[in-house]
Amino acid sequence: MKIVIASSALIAVMFSTPVLADPDDSILTNYSENGLRQIDFKLGSLGQTGQPSQDASTLGFGYGFTENWFSEIYVGYVKIGSGATEFDSAAWQNTFLLTNSQSPVDVGLYTEIEYEHDRTAGEQLTFGPLLQTELGLTKINFNLLFQRNYFADFSNPMQMGYQWQVKQHLNLPVDLGIQGFGEFGQWDHWAAQKDQSHRLGPALFGKIALSEKNVINYNAAILFDVFDQTHATTFRMQAVLGF
Repeated sequence: MKIVIASSALIAVMFSTPVLADPDDSILTNYSENGLRQIDFKLGSLGQTGQPSQDASTLGFGYGFTENWFSEIYVGYVKIGSGATEFDSAAWQNTFLLTNSQSPVDVGLYTEIEYEHDRTAGEQLTFGPLLQTELGLTKINFNLLFQRNYFADFSNPMQMGYQWQVKQHLNLPVDLGIQGFGEFGQWDHWAAQKDQSHRLGPALFGKIALSEKNVINYNAAILFDVFDQTHATTFRMQAVLGF
């Protein structure tokens, strides 16, 4: 989960408002499979009235060390407006499943350490609980995330945000659902409502079987900002090759 930084002029603007989510962020899950290897590609584009577009992408490799521990390393790139695509960050993320298969709600713990290309931003730490449950053919996820940059050259109190998803399994080639992302601002002193960010929109999910063991799982969503004065629209997608 990168913080998009294109120049020193943008840093002040971006860190004066919640910045927990990026255009290419995906819904985190606490699913893991022992020995599973994944190539994970994410892409996102944010368009906002009066602002240059923000495009972000990541490419990662993940491995399931156990049924309860999944780890991934990735590199991220950003593009602001008509500028060039630039390296943004590298990160190591881990997901730990804390409950057993009989639990009505799967509870996980997410941690991520990110190396920022812009060294004035220090190192970024993201962590928080991941919750998942199933009601019949409906799967529900809710994640609460905390984020802070340490050793940064600017004031950087811990931020708080969330993710949620409702996915409905259908007897169709794709499943449908809704995804949402949001940031409240400083975790112990929320920003004014106009300065918060809350996005939600429709999503679709599917998979492509390449062979008996190799499968591409994908999902995509269009997210709209809840507050009219922002007029922001985000397109995001993720494709994961498991092998």
